[in-house]
Amino acid sequence: MPEITKEQLEFTASETTVIPDLLADLGSLAAADSLTGEASSAPEMEFENQLAMVRLGIATALYYALRTKHPPTAAHSLRVAVGCSAWAEWMGVAPEVRDRIEVAALLHDIGKIGIPDSVLRKPGKLSVREQLAMDLYPRLGCEILEGCTDDAEILGIVRYGHTWYDSRRSDDGPQRDALPLGARMLSIVGAFDSMTTDHVYRPAISRERALTELLEGSGTQFDGELVHDYCRMLESHPAKLQGQVMTRWLRQLKDKRDARPWSTAGRASSVSLAGDEAESQYQLFHRQLFDHMHDGVVFIDKEGNVVEWNRALERMSGVGAEAAINHLWTPDLVGLCDSQNQLVTETQCPLLQSLKSGMYSSRQMLMRVADGTEIPVHVHVSAVTSGVSETYGAMAVFHDASRQANLEERLVDLHEQATKDSLTRVDNRGQFDRALIELTDLATNSGATFSLIICDIDHFKRINDVHGHQAGDEALVCFAEVLKACTMEGDLVCRYGGEEFVVLSPGSDNPAATQRAEQIRAAIENTPIDSLNRKNMTASFGVTEYQAGDSPETLLARADRALLKAKDGGRNQVVQLGAGRSSDPETASGKTGRLSSWLSWFEGGDVGNTEVRMITPVPADLAIEKLRGFIADHQATIQDVNESKVSIRMSVMFSFGGRRRVDQRIDFDLTVQLSEEHTKRSASGGLQTSTVIDAQLRPVRGRDRRMRELTACTDRVIASLRSYLMATLVRP
Repeated sequence: MPEITKEQLEFTASETTVIPDLLADLGSLAAADSLTGEASSAPEMEFENQLAMVRLGIATALYYALRTKHPPTAAHSLRVAVGCSAWAEWMGVAPEVRDRIEVAALLHDIGKIGIPDSVLRKPGKLSVREQLAMDLYPRLGCEILEGCTDDAEILGIVRYGHTWYDSRRSDDGPQRDALPLGARMLSIVGAFDSMTTDHVYRPAISRERALTELLEGSGTQFDGELVHDYCRMLESHPAKLQGQVMTRWLRQLKDKRDARPWSTAGRASSVSLAGDEAESQYQLFHRQLFDHMHDGVVFIDKEGNVVEWNRALERMSGVGAEAAINHLWTPDLVGLCDSQNQLVTETQCPLLQSLKSGMYSSRQMLMRVADGTEIPVHVHVSAVTSGVSETYGAMAVFHDASRQANLEERLVDLHEQATKDSLTRVDNRGQFDRALIELTDLATNSGATFSLIICDIDHFKRINDVHGHQAGDEALVCFAEVLKACTMEGDLVCRYGGEEFVVLSPGSDNPAATQRAEQIRAAIENTPIDSLNRKNMTASFGVTEYQAGDSPETLLARADRALLKAKDGGRNQVVQLGAGRSSDPETASGKTGRLSSWLSWFEGGDVGNTEVRMITPVPADLAIEKLRGFIADHQATIQDVNESKVSIRMSVMFSFGGRRRVDQRIDFDLTVQLSEEHTKRSASGGLQTSTVIDAQLRPVRGRDRRMRELTACTDRVIASLRSYLMATLVRP
């Protein structure tokens, strides 16, 4: 166990240990072409074409074929290729080895071209037979690639990119270090991207949780040493590394464009031109209406594939548009139930019935959302026909018929009654403070969740100095309008102060809020400002989600820390911090803390002391990094550091009183001791490194030991420490 120093645990304003979105520079590639021929924005497609072409040359056609077959898979491949390349740069891999890894990563899913659409686009769980068919795609990919390359290293990476590091199946081929380096890297980066991307069958998880899942699989599914190295890279400078990767790729494109016998440059330009011409005024009106309707709307084509999914349906169902589009429609997507609360089958589904019959229908049904509750909805379905006999698809409109006040409705009422900022006409700082306290209390007591986005206009002082303060005010107004246009119903947009704005998003988790922030960032970057001579401005964003043990102060501090990391990392980017609400129902020390305190009366111990042991799957150096975040966000001070033991003093605020809220604080001394342990995970000797945390908490003042609020404050500290360290409670 390495010795801990005080400098390791203290943050400085210049540090850039960030975990930003791996695709902040690539945009939302998952929303690429649909089967109906609709394309993503032309600049995104052209950029994707360029990145693919510079690595694949003539073989770019294979990437285009994969994107035509299943756009989300192609987008995933491009993200994984950039991630692997950035990691290879970090590791100092030889250029020729790095090039092979990049090409293999871009084409590692090419075998899915041979998988039937009924399996590849199925939104639900695969049957055993379907899973066996899906398992064939690495071999199919190699057979496809053997037609255009005989490079054994590239073929080996594609073939074994999904093989477990320590597989128990003897027919899986090479194992452990005998696996190609590129295959072991591809396995880790691919799993991380899959976990942090929204899917129709599984929502995205936060980056902290994804890293924990990788660490828990180290030594078995993944190479343990590589997992640790990858986690350390993500804690360092990933945004800069990826910028270098894309710059290098595009520089090679510029140098080699004229030397290629075949090029996709003309194709990309034609796509851009066609996209511009196709975006008629009518389509703009249609898009605005579709995105801002209060009712949920879904369009399916004549094969039953989802082609449109609006924001209201995202809010109602909890399923994102990017996860639903290009997948087969089934009633399970929105948890559609009949009046008896029974899930309807495909033969009973009114939307599929309308697709077959071409008839209009309307009925009262229930929608079962992610938390298990049912929302009564009026469902209006209609076939989309040419007016003669040909059917192009069908559409459904879901109207929320519930009268029960939910979290979003309460937030809307609060928004309407709030005092507005006089300049931007969004809510002011006072309203934000009240809403943050209310949402935190509600999340603490009910199990709900919400996210906080804090954003800051980049180089705003320069705008005032160059263009004048009136131009700066107009820029603030425009910024607020973009924020309101990009947020959803129920979100609260506030001006926090100066050029800083915040967005409270009830019901949103870390991945959803990060995606929302990225959409806002892109919209601001592409909005010309009249007062700035039609130039654009940029903004930086920090995102976090409520997690167990949070207070309004820690939540805001963590979001602000993420914002500072975004600015230190180069600005104009989104950084997300925090693990979010735990899926583990035991989110605090709870009864265990109270038990240890009561037993101390009979054992002659120190009343009010709480001792717990926790374990986290991360190695000690990463645990120290997470402990730094805990100390910074709680505004704690380090009292002493002795080898692997850290002594911290912190304050916990609590409130009591009826109509008049009175805030008081209890000061605690927290001692944390870290010890690393290695667990054998398999018969072949695979090891997993984890860190054991022994924590002792005691109030500083003697009078605080008799306060009835002591137990609740103690539980909150232990729960918060668990959340930051992603730890599991072993014993009190």
